[in-house]
Amino acid sequence: MHTVPLGDSGIQVTPLCLGSWNMAGDDGWGPDDDGRAVALIHHALATGCNFVDTARGYGGGHAETVVGKAIKGRRDQVVVATKMLHCPPARVSAELEASLACLDTDYVDLYICHWPRPSLPLEPFFEALVAEREAGRIRAIGVSNFSLHQLEIARQYGVVSLQPPMSILWRFPDAAREFCRQHGIAITPYSPLAQGLLTGRFSSGEGTVSGIRSRNRLFSEDILPDSLAVAQQVDQLAARLGCTSSQAALAWLLRTPGISSVTVGASRPQQWDDNLGCLEVEIPDEDYADLDRAGRAIWERIGTEEAMWGWKPN
Repeated sequence: MHTVPLGDSGIQVTPLCLGSWNMAGDDGWGPDDDGRAVALIHHALATGCNFVDTARGYGGGHAETVVGKAIKGRRDQVVVATKMLHCPPARVSAELEASLACLDTDYVDLYICHWPRPSLPLEPFFEALVAEREAGRIRAIGVSNFSLHQLEIARQYGVVSLQPPMSILWRFPDAAREFCRQHGIAITPYSPLAQGLLTGRFSSGEGTVSGIRSRNRLFSEDILPDSLAVAQQVDQLAARLGCTSSQAALAWLLRTPGISSVTVGASRPQQWDDNLGCLEVEIPDEDYADLDRAGRAIWERIGTEEAMWGWKPN
């Protein structure tokens, strides 16, 4: 698998990043034991992936521990990204220390602010992160779920990446994407398959709306019919191109200007391999534009400032 720059960090990452939210133990929905999760990570690395994403909030560090077990003995082969919540600056060191202990490593390649909290100032928080970067415990700083205004502040502290939710069905403001382009900030979307909506399972009637999906605005009663209509467009395109719906949806996103690497989960090796096939798929111009318009209409109908989960921290 080829690699691309992670902003101006000097770090090279693969265009697909293995996400680990589903490896959060009782809070996850992926492999039903840690051994299978570790084996899945090993499989992804064997296919050429060098980028793994996790977070302190995934099972209270459970997913980080799984990732730590998987990268043991091969730390220098893996770019590890983990996330923390926006907190008072005095807590940053302890939060990072907890993640390092779970990951069983002495540094994190990319440390991401998971969610900004409007009730806390950003500047002191990022000053604390910069101190950790200068101490060598962080190689690069990233952000997730940030608005343009918040991103402008973060950039003053050398932030190299933005991780927004993004797919055919969900976008983030064009002005934020343009800001990233102008300042060399890598865009590394999560939820590229809209929590399964773009895999063909729901449009064929096989999927069920339960658990974490029930909080996703794309699955709400007023939006789901339109979401499924776009998912069926993806299914039809995939059939014409001779690929799976997941591959078509991922290929669409990777073709989008400014996208560096896409974070995607998998519950078994075959699912990862299917996702990997997106790198061989080319989306024709007209089909790209059609899906762009259809998905953007849903996002704009929901409200472009609303979080995909209908929730933001205070």
